[in-house]
Amino acid sequence: MTGKVFNIQRCSLHDGPGVRTTVFMKGCPLRCAWCQNPEGLTHETSVMYDQRKCISCKTCADKSRVDGAEVCPAGALVAYGKDYTSDDLVKLLLADADFFGSTGGVTFSGGECLLQSDFVLECTKMLSEHNISVAIDTCGAVDFSNIEKLIPYAKLFLYDIKTVNEEQHKKFTGMSNRTILENFEKLYDSGAKIWVRIPIVNSFNTDEKDIQDIKAFLDRFPNIEKIETLKYHELGLHKYEMLGRDYTLGDEALVSDGDFEKIKALLNKN
Repeated sequence: MTGKVFNIQRCSLHDGPGVRTTVFMKGCPLRCAWCQNPEGLTHETSVMYDQRKCISCKTCADKSRVDGAEVCPAGALVAYGKDYTSDDLVKLLLADADFFGSTGGVTFSGGECLLQSDFVLECTKMLSEHNISVAIDTCGAVDFSNIEKLIPYAKLFLYDIKTVNEEQHKKFTGMSNRTILENFEKLYDSGAKIWVRIPIVNSFNTDEKDIQDIKAFLDRFPNIEKIETLKYHELGLHKYEMLGRDYTLGDEALVSDGDFEKIKALLNKN
């Protein structure tokens, strides 16, 4: 079986417990205004162009963007999206096993990794045979069957809850959150281990009512293991420029350190 990956990040400390290798799968059903990985949104290979590195050598002339990235001597064109067989990817991931220790492992992320759920399942089963712990980082915007098939094998689900306000969710992600919230309840009821992740984006979900509503929703699920708040930043802005895409958010989306700490404390208050 083959899957399309746009990045493999080793020694990650932010995608689950311990030291992990994170596999970023191509494709996502959402179009979050703050997305930090726009190169992962489509299933097709994406090419970034960094004008600062271009030496005007014309090596890429008369070639497609992907073919041009393969021959660019200056690294001004970079392709994101590589096909792996499950055997090849698992072999690559097993090479990192010595770094995982007793708490680390592999995290499948994206994009939305469960758009390629059969491939992720096959890899997860193979990694489990080698006692490698697997975490699934998901936005939940998929048919529940794609989540359900991973429950017996994944040790942890990192689940995004961006807002419980449906209209806000549609406005900023292009999609209703109804399926996401319903899938979360089903996943929770299965007994799976869950960390909830909440991006904190000013003008999107930082009003007092927004936060209180998120907390009221999460309070219904007392066995959530952890709630992580993720502060919005603009570190992915240059990616949009290199992809030739518009970035719709500005400084108004930034959250002050003080406000972020207050929101974090409130969401984690028992």
